[in-house]
Amino acid sequence: MNGTARPAWAWEVQTAALMAVVGASALFSVGLLVSDLFVRSYVLSGGESELPMIVETVIVRSGEINVLFFVAVVTYIAGFTWWRRATRSMLRAAGDRAEAATTHWTIPAWYLALGTALAIRWQNKASDDSPEAFASMLTWDAVQICVRLTGLVLLLFGIWRIRAQVSALVAETGVAAQKPAGPDRLAPPLARPAAPVAADLGPADDAFWLRAGEMADAAGGELALLETAGAATPRWVLVPPGGDLGAVRAGLPAGAVVSAYPSPPSAAGTEGFVPAPSDFYHGLLEDETGEVRYQAVSPERMPVFLSRAGRARRWALYPTDSAQALHAVVRSPAARES
Repeated sequence: MNGTARPAWAWEVQTAALMAVVGASALFSVGLLVSDLFVRSYVLSGGESELPMIVETVIVRSGEINVLFFVAVVTYIAGFTWWRRATRSMLRAAGDRAEAATTHWTIPAWYLALGTALAIRWQNKASDDSPEAFASMLTWDAVQICVRLTGLVLLLFGIWRIRAQVSALVAETGVAAQKPAGPDRLAPPLARPAAPVAADLGPADDAFWLRAGEMADAAGGELALLETAGAATPRWVLVPPGGDLGAVRAGLPAGAVVSAYPSPPSAAGTEGFVPAPSDFYHGLLEDETGEVRYQAVSPERMPVFLSRAGRARRWALYPTDSAQALHAVVRSPAARES
């Protein structure tokens, strides 16, 4: 077995079951179509043509078959709706790409075909008791079955394509991958980058903030400050050149490690970007509303981060061992006085 990540087995089984239900519904529709055509031929011939025994059975059991048809329609519609929601939930760690992976043009086309078939079925009634009117009704019934059958084929193809898209996303990102069978194949857990040890750092005093301000002025852009405090998620603070560093200092808790990075976030795309070698990275993502989020990035997760960065308003990626970064620890007021 190769090392490519694959979707969980439970999801694969659910997908196969859904495709089996849709395929069975399509075969059922073919049978109804053939039956309608035989009955139409029988009516137009004045009863001279013969009906196969299976068609006679369909006519006799028309009530039960209509109920079976309704159950089949409800089953595959509800089944697909549930399956797609479950798939998106499974891929939620992939962000916006989860919705893209579960979308295909055949799905809206199926909805259109389904609605058209139901409309034809609803309006299709014989105008009188003549054989010609009954034959016309059978003709339109055959038309709506053909439309519904086309929709089922589109749905089946759409599920197959979505499955391929989801598998590709899982292989690329490792999100929702099936768990390995043996303990010797267990992947290492996703860790957070190690913060600098507070005991080894100097204080975030006036000299540190003076250097940080000079760093922002030299970069000609916003200074990226990373606050790391205990088990809490690290937090980014962006300070513009000449910005109020005093307000930033006042908002930092005692004991927090603050790191300043000279390169401001970029609004450029990620195409052709090659990160500097490192065991771990601090990722910064800014969305269209101006919200800035932190993301821990390992080399294995780099494709996921760069994909998100390509859709962000601005982004940045800093190696945890960057030699250009400034680090300091925020002392408590008592420690500063002493």
